[in-house]
Amino acid sequence: MIPDKQYLFIVGAPRSGTTWMQLMLGAHPAVCTTVELTLFLYTNRWLFRWNKEADDVREGRWHIGLPMIWTAEEFYGFLRDFLGRSYSRVLAENPEATHILDKHPTNAAFVEEIDLLMPNARFIHIIRDGRDVAASMVAAKHQMGFGTGTVAASAAAWKEHVIWGQNARQFDGRYLEVRYRDMTEKPEHTLRTTFDFCDLPATDEEIAAIVKEHAFDRLKKERMSPVDDVTLPKNFYRKGKIGSWQQDFTPVERYIFNEVAGDLLVALGFAKRGWWADSALQKYWLPLQAAFSSRQRLRHSIKKSAKRILKPAAQSA
Repeated sequence: MIPDKQYLFIVGAPRSGTTWMQLMLGAHPAVCTTVELTLFLYTNRWLFRWNKEADDVREGRWHIGLPMIWTAEEFYGFLRDFLGRSYSRVLAENPEATHILDKHPTNAAFVEEIDLLMPNARFIHIIRDGRDVAASMVAAKHQMGFGTGTVAASAAAWKEHVIWGQNARQFDGRYLEVRYRDMTEKPEHTLRTTFDFCDLPATDEEIAAIVKEHAFDRLKKERMSPVDDVTLPKNFYRKGKIGSWQQDFTPVERYIFNEVAGDLLVALGFAKRGWWADSALQKYWLPLQAAFSSRQRLRHSIKKSAKRILKPAAQSA
């Protein structure tokens, strides 16, 4: 690894404001950052293979693989060298930086692996109301072609990422939880708290300037990314508002989200139990309607599959 550098990782579910926080942190002169690097998608696969082979050798099942010629520390050193070489390219853009910032939603799943390879890393976990996240995920799928395309899948993804990210709570003094609402309603205070957590000195005037420069409307208009010559897709920045799910969700989708992730939504204080029903009637009607819709989707899926299978047979006949 690169010595004497502080590594910062922003984690959180997609569409939670992680890019927004990356841009504001990256505006500090002591921070260098770049596009999402996906580095730990690589190291995760290597670690998985290593652990499997190491278990086989230790248990005497098989005597093959890298554990036969390397120690664990030698293997971890190889991975740290890979990370160091990659981050050195980022640092080259700002050689005087003292902090290296990385961000990718899947990093939330790898906080323990990040800690293993980079034991001084700090984690900034952005948490947004899962209903707004789900609405934005569905829109992103339809408009940009990535991510989840249904409320149910989006709710599951939000819940999974939040739980993954909160695993970093175990690293005392190296975990900060930031609410998206605070980023929108108290941006200067929130950025000050984040800078202090990262040991990044800044005056109130400097923080106010960064917040102004990265107002959501400006990010959306300029399609701003962490790299000057990279422009984000047209619909990457959507509404950025609190509670937009109320216009985006149908009553049935409210019920479906609650069934998948309502427990975490309530635990985090975003809603009270029963939030999904506007009336006593809906508490009985919406579950029935959701079940009926699910059966309708299943029938439609079966019919589409049957057409795909039968069409070639009909053409060949």
